[in-house]
This record gives sequence, structure tokens and C-alpha cells, in this order.
Amino acid sequence: FIDHDLTFDPTSSLVKQNDPDALTDFRTPRFDLDNIYGRGPDDQPYLYENKGVTGGLTLLKLGDSLTGVSHDKFARDLPRSKSAIGGPERALIGDPRNDENVIVSQLQSAFLRFHNQFSVTHADWSFEEVQQAVRWTYQWIVLNDFLPRIVGQPMIDDILPGMAKGAKIFDAVPKLRYYKFRDDAYIPIEFSTAAYRFGHSSVRPNYRLSTTVDRFPVFGADEKHSLNGFRRFDPRWAIDWNLFYEIETRPSKGPDVKDPGRLQFAYRIDTSLVFPLSELPTSVASNPRSLGERNLLRGLRMGLPSGQAVARAMGLEPIPDDKLILSKATDEDMNPKKPADRPQTITDVDPQFADNAPLWFYILAEAMQGVMADPNKVDRMCLGPVGGRIVAETFIGLMHGDSHSYLAQDPRWTPERIGLKGFKGMPDFIAAARRYEHKKR
Repeated sequence: FIDHDLTFDPTSSLVKQNDPDALTDFRTPRFDLDNIYGRGPDDQPYLYENKGVTGGLTLLKLGDSLTGVSHDKFARDLPRSKSAIGGPERALIGDPRNDENVIVSQLQSAFLRFHNQFSVTHADWSFEEVQQAVRWTYQWIVLNDFLPRIVGQPMIDDILPGMAKGAKIFDAVPKLRYYKFRDDAYIPIEFSTAAYRFGHSSVRPNYRLSTTVDRFPVFGADEKHSLNGFRRFDPRWAIDWNLFYEIETRPSKGPDVKDPGRLQFAYRIDTSLVFPLSELPTSVASNPRSLGERNLLRGLRMGLPSGQAVARAMGLEPIPDDKLILSKATDEDMNPKKPADRPQTITDVDPQFADNAPLWFYILAEAMQGVMADPNKVDRMCLGPVGGRIVAETFIGLMHGDSHSYLAQDPRWTPERIGLKGFKGMPDFIAAARRYEHKKR
């Protein structure tokens, strides 16, 4: 969802060499939710409810009701186009990619509902005031909830020392070692083509949307039994966000791992991708359909430096080739009992990768090193010093460089300022979005 808010490049190709300096980002490189708001109600009115009907409120359109979750009676699908020839009904949203699977489409719906709920509870606010409040809440979540999970709080404290020391970060300029720009913010190619693709290794092979439906693969040939997107899905598939966020206490491991109500945390970051991502549906990708192969080809076509070269440029000692392994991040796979079962290394695949590992692979392998060094330290891994630095500096640099962001305008701002008491992150965001009841106005 964050990736789609920041970047969109329809011109890059996997079949030819690309010039990174010639690529155009058709998304604003800001955390501004243009995937939600599009170009606004005047330029894209079909994304919004008619102002005359809504009594002055500018609400975002929602789709049909969804069922299956008793504590979310107002769940809604995305608004969809009606196909006259029986084709798939595509979502009418700011970024069509946010309909690529059922989970991200319902996350998009949660943002629509959060905006609408906030509009209703602040009916005297203008659309622009509501929009800023929603954007700043989202930015606050990114910086204070999401980013610490994937790069670790020490990395953020190193870049924002004022925050680490409890000082007023209004007086603390971010210490950005590598992310530099003069006039306009930008998306580094090392971020978009390698580092921020770490999440592909964290995707599970299948998910349970709620306790009332079966577990389905994230992609599959049978659309009735998969979470494929770009279509109207079963109206009984409302998502239970309690299975994805720590909204309430639920088991995540232990003897009750088969409990249909347990949390489904992301997988640890490692150099292994689950099977559904090795054969994406043709509606998502083709030639090649393997997501891993696509990532590696994209890095090659963009002329990315190797992981070792980037590490040295950062003043770090590169990981030895024999530590760059292809494996799942489990105790059994990383520490096999039999020598013959040891994981392959990058040079086992091809000697040409000696001291020349693809940057995306290197960043995944680097994250694995963290848990191998201290397997009891974390339950889910963070990115390492190369990948974590690229992601953290890009996020903080983009936000600080955006004159409309809360970090630039009012870095001491918190969601409590707009009435969201005790707000800590996505669980509270989802809870607020759930309260929106769509009525004829």
C-alpha cells in the first residue's frame, strides 16, 4: 500500500536496459495518499459522493456491503465499474494496483472509511482540513508504527537523534548520510528496485480472511479459492483485521498455531519466496511470472550496483559469500543437522556472483544474518544495516522534504491533536475506520 502511494513507473521494462535517470515516477514521491484521493473531487469526481446529496460533506465512494465478520457490520468493498460484456468489475480508485489482491483492496477500503468517518465526526471541517488530518495520521503511522518494525528503532534514532533523546524534533534536522536532494524529493533506484522489495519475502503462501472462510492462497488459478484481485470477490469475504493487527490479544505461536483466530504475522525476511509468488496470475504479471525472477531482472536492467559495492560505499564490511545463503529463516533450514542439507550459497548458484551479489538478494540475506547472530533476540527480523539504511533514509528524507508533511510543518504533532485519544498505530486506525456507517445523506 505504501509502495503504491509513493511510486508508479509504467515505462520501465524487463526486456531492455533502462536508464534510471530517464524514468518518470507517475506518483508524487510523498506520503500524500494520492492512491486514495486521486487528483481530488474536482478533477476525478467519480471517486467521490455527490456533494449535493451528502449535505456538504465530501465523502469517498464505497462499494457493496461485505459480510462474514460479526464485529464489522459496515464492511464495504471498493466501488466498481459495471462490465457490460461480463468481464471483471474493476475498482474505481486512485490507483488501480490497490485492487491487485483481496487484502490490499480491503486496506484501501479501510482508508476510504477512515476518511468518511472523520468527515462525519468533523462535519464543520472543509475537505482540505479533513484530508490533511487523514494524511498526517497516515504519515504518523508510517514513521512511528510501520518503520520501527522493519528497520528497528535504533536506525530511526540515528537518523532522527532529536526523537531518540526526547528532545523537540522541531530543532533536530534529520542526519541523512546518503539521501540528498536540492530542489525536489525523489525515489532512489536502490530503494524502489531492491531495498523496498524486501516485503516479497514476507508474504505468506495463504491467508485466512476471517474465521468464517477457508484459508486461501494469495494468488491462484482458481479465483473462487484464491485472493486474486482486479475483480468483484465473494461478498462474504469481509476481512477480519484482528487476524492481521494486534487489535486485541490473540495467539501468534505455540501449541494453538492451528487456531483460525490467531494472528497471521508476516514471515521473517529471508532469501526464500513462497510458491504462489513464483507463478503469478497472468492478470498480474507475465514473461516472467516469477516475482523473484522479475525483481532480479529489473535490478540487472537498471544497472544496480552489487550488494557488496553498496555496503563498501556505506563504510561497512560486506558479508562473506559463504554467508549469503538461499534459505528460509527457520532454525531447521539455517542450521541443518546433516552437512549434505546445508543451504546453498550465492556462489553455489554461479561462481560469477562471488563478491557480486544482486542488491535485492544481498539485502534479504543481510536481514537473515541478524537472526542467525542472535536467534532469540527477535521474533520477526528487521532489515540489516544496508537495507535498513536505504529504506529509513528514503522514508524520512521524503517526509522531511515534503513541506506539507507533519514532520516538516509540525513535528510534535500526534493524532491525539485531532481527537484520536490513545492512538498508537494501525490497530487504532482500523478501529476508527470500522465505526463508519454508510447512510444515504
